[in-house]
Amino acid sequence: MRRALILILAAASFFVPFVSALYIDVPDYSSGIASAGVKDVINGRYGDVIFATDGGISVYTENGTWYSVNARHPGETAYGSLAPIETMVTSVALDAEGHLWLGYPNGLQIGDGAGYRAVQDLQFLKNLNINCIARWGDEVWVATGRAGLHRCHGDVWTWYKPAGPEGLGCYTVVSMAVDAASDALVIGSESDGIRVLKDRTGDVRFEQVTYGSDTLRRVSEVRVDPFGGVYLFNRTTVLHYAPDTGVTQVLNAGNLSTFPVTINDVATTPEGMLYIASDNGIYGWNSSGVALHITAGDGIRVNAVKKLFVDAYGRCWFVVPGNVGYIPPMTELATLDLSAVPVPTPVTTGTPLPPTPAPVERPEESAGLFDGIWAFFEGLIGAVSRG
Repeated sequence: MRRALILILAAASFFVPFVSALYIDVPDYSSGIASAGVKDVINGRYGDVIFATDGGISVYTENGTWYSVNARHPGETAYGSLAPIETMVTSVALDAEGHLWLGYPNGLQIGDGAGYRAVQDLQFLKNLNINCIARWGDEVWVATGRAGLHRCHGDVWTWYKPAGPEGLGCYTVVSMAVDAASDALVIGSESDGIRVLKDRTGDVRFEQVTYGSDTLRRVSEVRVDPFGGVYLFNRTTVLHYAPDTGVTQVLNAGNLSTFPVTINDVATTPEGMLYIASDNGIYGWNSSGVALHITAGDGIRVNAVKKLFVDAYGRCWFVVPGNVGYIPPMTELATLDLSAVPVPTPVTTGTPLPPTPAPVERPEESAGLFDGIWAFFEGLIGAVSRG
């Protein structure tokens, strides 16, 4: 069930090794991640990674163990005693004080360090279906149903309705990200384009983001760029936006493959590699173009990659149907590893997962491994020569 994901690049009698990927099986809530139906992922306060799934909350701890909590099996977390109000968790965030906010199809739960209070009152939320949550400074912004945005500052809730005077103009907000470089909130909507709020201290005014004459109505997803700005994308295009420079083209699906591919998610590593999740595996993109291509034969098991997340350690988590795993940080000095990553012991039961038999290598499994090797090698040589 777990196998090393290793890219062996051979040329002129030397090797540049890739890294190994950990497979996390998905049996049930008590022995690993609650479900591979991952809706949202964030970094926790304690070196942990918190997953919102359709089967509850799962936490991968700093010491490499799992515990999970759902509506049928409440329990203690590092963030207080939690009794979820619904099995499916649609979104998750930490506020400025490190308290956990959980979104559900029927409301919110907000932690206080000891317990959680539910917010299921239409006085505060004009729709109880939580689409996404984002922390911006000491505020928390919540998108619900087709009801636009809500802001919580302290105990004060403010509703920004879709056709309101602030110019939100979006009914269904599906993604949000804060550009730390400019301290701006960038908002992606289902079908009404991208908006940006550049100032949260003065009068609230949402501005539409455009790309030339294009209002980007077919672009809905927003992801943080740790180097400044945000990435905007849909199934065919990846763009970059920063309030001071505007929108620039990064790539389109045709740049990834001569065959049609669909873009599902993007994430940036601390080294500057842009990972693109697609229905044909994971592409690594840098200034030279496609630097690598990871497919099912390389260890991710399924080519249809639905979601990516880079955690505080630089691991790139990926979600495929039925499985969740990660690609460890890639460095030029990585040691060639031909062994599987050790199996974590879940803390919920204290019982180790059963031993995993060594995978049987088949000739066809390695075929996808070399799809992106030459491009990766050219990019590496280019980087060395430029240095």
